[in-house]
Amino acid sequence: MSEEKNIERSDRPQAASDNLAEHSREKNAELKNEDLSQPLPQPKPQPLTMEVHKHPHHVTHKKKWPEYLLEFLMLFLAVFLGFIAENQREHLVEQKRALQYISSFYEDLKIDNRQLEDLIPKFKEKDQRLDTMLTLLKGISKSTGARSLYKYYYEPANYPDFIYTDRTIQQLKNSGGLRLITNKELSDSITAYDASVKQIGISISEAISEQIHLIRQMNNRLFDLRCCPEIGEYYPYNSIRFPEPGTLLTYDDKVLAEYYNSVLFIRRMFNIQRIRLGQLKDQNNRLQQYLKKEYHLE
Repeated sequence: MSEEKNIERSDRPQAASDNLAEHSREKNAELKNEDLSQPLPQPKPQPLTMEVHKHPHHVTHKKKWPEYLLEFLMLFLAVFLGFIAENQREHLVEQKRALQYISSFYEDLKIDNRQLEDLIPKFKEKDQRLDTMLTLLKGISKSTGARSLYKYYYEPANYPDFIYTDRTIQQLKNSGGLRLITNKELSDSITAYDASVKQIGISISEAISEQIHLIRQMNNRLFDLRCCPEIGEYYPYNSIRFPEPGTLLTYDDKVLAEYYNSVLFIRRMFNIQRIRLGQLKDQNNRLQQYLKKEYHLE
């Protein structure tokens, strides 16, 4: 009896739980059926509100003619100042180039001057030797022999040449650089110096060279060089052993007179050359002094 009561008590909670679950399922089923049968509530439409965008009111300002004039003047001033700046820059560049040309020309003048200082005394010495040669020619005969005339064999046929240092002058001419030298006095002096050198070159090519060619031909008619074969080799002039007094190939008075005339004429040409070189040296010195003073060159 007690066992049956215990069994009955133990079964009661289980039955209650089952009943509660069954009731929950039925309730959910009813809610589902009810939800499906009734339409879902629709949201109420909201009234549309239109936004009105106000466009900003642009205030137009009509320019007056003074404003246009001011803008024009400012633009003109900017362009004008730019032009002046560029022109000034080019001017400074040209001044620098001109100074470089002047410095280079000054160095050329110093080279020429050293050469002239060496050449002019040589021409003076040559004049003295030619004077001695002419004196010997006057007294030559078969009885006297050559009278040591062989020692002067080279004198009328050779001369010390002037090598012009014209590197800067050529640059000035080829590049139009003379226009950069705005100092007219200097520009004229440079041109005159160049002309003097050219005059010296013309006198050599036209007068002296022609006369030297004639003298060399007459040397072959007068001198018997079998006596001194060193002439055909590269020997210094002072080391050649010339005969004393020596013998000439001919003592014909006419040939000796023609030779005398040729030597006398070439002596005159050499003296003219020496005078022109002296004048060129004076020009050189004046130009150097001027450049030192005006451009502070050392």
